[in-house]
Amino acid sequence: MTAALTDAARNYWIDSRRRETDPLQLSARAAGRLTPVIAATVDALVERGIDRSWVRLGRDASLPSSFGLANTHWDIVIAKDETIVGAIEFTTLSGISASKNLTNRIHEMASRAFFAQSAHGHGGPPPQLGLFIMLEHSGDRRVRPRLEEALSQFHSEEIYDEIAYTHYADDVLLEPKAEMAVRRFVDRISRRLLARVVGPLEEIPPYLEGYREVIEAAQGVKKDYSLERIPVVGGQGEVFRGVHKASGIPVAFKRRLSQGSKAGARMRREVDVARLLNGHPHVMPVLDFEAQHHWFVMPLADATAEEQAHHLKDPKQLRRMIEAVASALAEAHRHGWRHRDIKPSNILLLHGRWTLADWGTVRRPRGATTFAGRTGAYIGTLGFAPPELSVKPNDAVPASDIYSLGRVAAWALTGTSPQANIPLLPANEPWRTIVREATQHEIGRRPQSIDEFLALIDREHAKRSADSSRPEE
Repeated sequence: MTAALTDAARNYWIDSRRRETDPLQLSARAAGRLTPVIAATVDALVERGIDRSWVRLGRDASLPSSFGLANTHWDIVIAKDETIVGAIEFTTLSGISASKNLTNRIHEMASRAFFAQSAHGHGGPPPQLGLFIMLEHSGDRRVRPRLEEALSQFHSEEIYDEIAYTHYADDVLLEPKAEMAVRRFVDRISRRLLARVVGPLEEIPPYLEGYREVIEAAQGVKKDYSLERIPVVGGQGEVFRGVHKASGIPVAFKRRLSQGSKAGARMRREVDVARLLNGHPHVMPVLDFEAQHHWFVMPLADATAEEQAHHLKDPKQLRRMIEAVASALAEAHRHGWRHRDIKPSNILLLHGRWTLADWGTVRRPRGATTFAGRTGAYIGTLGFAPPELSVKPNDAVPASDIYSLGRVAAWALTGTSPQANIPLLPANEPWRTIVREATQHEIGRRPQSIDEFLALIDREHAKRSADSSRPEE
C-alpha cells in the first residue's frame, strides 16, 4: 500500500502537467486532484491496523472549535467513539507561485497545528498531527531551502508529530530526507494513532512483568501514586520516589518544573520516544503519564552510572554498560532519533540492567532548535557533548551520540570529568584507542554508526587478547 501511495503522489504531478496543457481537464478535475493521494494514504493506514470506520474525509474531516479554531478542515481526521485522536494535512507547492506563497503557507500550517496541539478544551490529549508535503521540481531551487528550514522547525518544536516531504523530478518521486520518507511517515503515524486508541502495541515484555499492575491500571491520574515530599533529582524536572497505591509497587514520578509550552514539549518528547522504544530492554520505559505531559511514571532505578563509578573502573563492567547503551542508541538511530545528552546521570541501572533515560533533548537529524526548550545556543552537557552541538545542534548525527558515549567511557576509567574540547584518554588499551577513535573532533573521523562503534570495541579487545597471549621472546 505504501507503493500505491508513492505512485499516487507521482501521478499527481503527471496529471498536473496534463492539466496545464488541457484547460478542460483542469476544470473537470481540479476539485478532486488530491483525492487519489488521500485515498492511498487511508489504504496504507488501514493496512497497518487503523480501522476504516475511524477515518473521516471530506466535510467530516474537521476539528471542532475546542481545538483552537472554528471547525478547521483537515484532509484526514481519525476519530474513535467521537474522540479525535489524529489529523493529517496534505499540501502541494510548485513553480514560481510556490516561492511567492511559501511564507504564507508555512504560517498557515504552523498556526493550525499549534492551536490544535495546544488547545485542551475538548478534555483529552492533543491529536497526533501529520503533514504530507509534495514539492514540484520547477520550484525546487527557490522553495526547497526555506521549506526544509520550516519542516525542521515543525519537527523539532513538535508542531507536527510526523512529516512526509517529497519532491518530484523527471517522473520519479524523490524523498530527499530519510526521516520524512513516505513509508516512514505511514508507519510512524499509524503506530502513534494506534497507541492513542488502543494503548501500547507491544505486549508487556518479561523484564517489565513486575510492573504489570502499574501498566495495566495506568490512566494518567496523579492520585494513583503516593510520593515522598522531597525530590531525589532536580534540573529540568523533579523526580520523586513514589508508590503505586493499588499495587504497592515502587516507582519514580517525574514532573516538570515549568508549566510553559517549552517544558511541555520537552516532556512530551521524553514520553513519546520512551513509549516508541518501550520494547527495548535498555531504554528506560514509561509506565504511565498525564495526558497534558505535566508528569510521567517510570520504574525506580537502582542507581545511576555516577553512583556506580567505582564499579565502572573495571573494564569488563564498563564494556557491559557501554554496549547496553549502544544497543539502545542503535534502535533510536534506526528510527531517526539522536539522544544528544548522553552522560553518566542519564544512564540508569534497573534490576541489574543498564538503561538509557532522559530523552527530552532528543531530535531527528537537522532539527532547527538548539536547546531542549527550543531556544539558546547550546545543547547537551559540556564535556560530554560533541563539539558540533555548540555550532549546529540541529545537525546531530549518530556519530554525535558515539562521541558522548566515548566521553562516558573516558570519565569512567580516568575518574575525571571531561572538559569541553579537551581530549581525555584512558591510560591503558584497548579503551585508549576506542575512546580516541570515538571522540575525534571531526565527525567524519569517528565511527559513523553504532555497528561501526561496536565493531571497533570488538576489534580492539581481540587485538589486546592476542597481544597478551603472545609468548615473550
